[in-house]
Amino acid sequence: MVELHTIATLLSLNEADILKDMVSSFMASPQISGFLQAKPKFEQQIREQLQRWGRGLNSEVQHRPAPPELEAEFLLYQETLTLPAEQFRSHESRLLCQLAKTSAFHQEAISLLENLKEANPHLRKQLFLRKWRDTLVNRIMCIELEMAEQDRDRMLKELEKRMEITSEVEEALDMQDPGTLWDLSAATMLQGDSRRLRHYAKFLARNPELQRIAAELGRSARQESGATSQLQTIETTALQYEQRDRIPDDLVGIHQSNQLNRLLPSEAMLLANPELETIFYKHLAEQRLLNYHFMGQSRSPQRIQSERYVQGENQIPKGPFIVCIDTSGSMSGYPEETAKAFCFALLQIALNEGRGCIVQLFSTDVVSYELIGPEGLQEALNFLGCSFKGGTDLTPCFAQMLNRMQADEYANADAIVLSDFIAQRLPVEMLEQVRDIKEKGNRFNAVALSRHGKPALMKIFDAVWRFDTGLQGRLLRRLH
Repeated sequence: MVELHTIATLLSLNEADILKDMVSSFMASPQISGFLQAKPKFEQQIREQLQRWGRGLNSEVQHRPAPPELEAEFLLYQETLTLPAEQFRSHESRLLCQLAKTSAFHQEAISLLENLKEANPHLRKQLFLRKWRDTLVNRIMCIELEMAEQDRDRMLKELEKRMEITSEVEEALDMQDPGTLWDLSAATMLQGDSRRLRHYAKFLARNPELQRIAAELGRSARQESGATSQLQTIETTALQYEQRDRIPDDLVGIHQSNQLNRLLPSEAMLLANPELETIFYKHLAEQRLLNYHFMGQSRSPQRIQSERYVQGENQIPKGPFIVCIDTSGSMSGYPEETAKAFCFALLQIALNEGRGCIVQLFSTDVVSYELIGPEGLQEALNFLGCSFKGGTDLTPCFAQMLNRMQADEYANADAIVLSDFIAQRLPVEMLEQVRDIKEKGNRFNAVALSRHGKPALMKIFDAVWRFDTGLQGRLLRRLH
């Protein structure tokens, strides 16, 4: 089976030229141009999306099998191409019969052969094949453009959907990086999902203290740094003396040149003798006249590079967030809303700072959601839509979290546990694991959502923030 690309290549047809205008036309469509007027920062992402679509469509067009009738006509064209010009006339009857079965070129071929019957055999064959080739090229272009038009409507609908999702997510997440936001828009989002995003954005706006805790926790990684001594190359500018021939300070000798103002008298004497005048001009052209050689010193700025040790701070890279959320029955209601909103705030920080973010929901079992990645938005929507119920068991959650922190990609990770901390203490061997992980640079943080949490449970954490979700705590925040 012959592919369209094979025929197009042999006919010197470039599909990239065919598709170029179609890809460019997207940018001028009312839907996309209107979106870019409102949000110009996404222009680069949309252009890259269209280029990927163009390359994919080009590949699809290239590898699509040619229609059987086109393949048969092309093989006939190749066969005719190899015929000597003298045999072409005897081949005409069979050629026209075969063209009548498969080709729209048949009628034009009859007319062309009739008009060229008195022409030179070589020219007759050449002109016929050129017209035939143009017909084949036009047919391939029509097939490819038909495919592209079919895919264009699908692509435009996909872009419209992604632009709609981008607008909704940007409003809720308040992100700064358009690239990450455009990647997130590949998710499938229902109408209820957008309402859920806006709900938690408004919840954060009503609880600035919750946003403050998330911001402080995000800053804690940036404050970790270590003193370092680094060898750096320093570039300075200094005036240096240089010997230059053009500065006539001192007479240092005689040399060959063509400078008439420094000519020796003996050389000038050549001009006094007509027979020697030709030698003078020959030496002048060859720069072989004897000249006084002057030299002097000048000062010019020069860049000098030197190495020295510089004391500074080595910023420790920020690792991902591992957010562990208690989903026991005591966390349902307002504590559940608070935990989800807090995780929503951490998601904003992770997206803007390029950090990973894993959510582990624990009760008697552990369920994980990866909020940063190709399916990040879908995972976040699934997490925000789940409900809390069950018991409280910190041990399986900590076991999974500590296992993650053994991997290189979780170096310097921030672990955050959101719970009412009404639970059993961790086993001694697990407390020792936590201590060992801390020595590698990982941090353990707690956000206590109840005034009744066990203090002994929270001793293992580097930092503890309190956000009372009880009625008394909510009233106090409202009064302040």
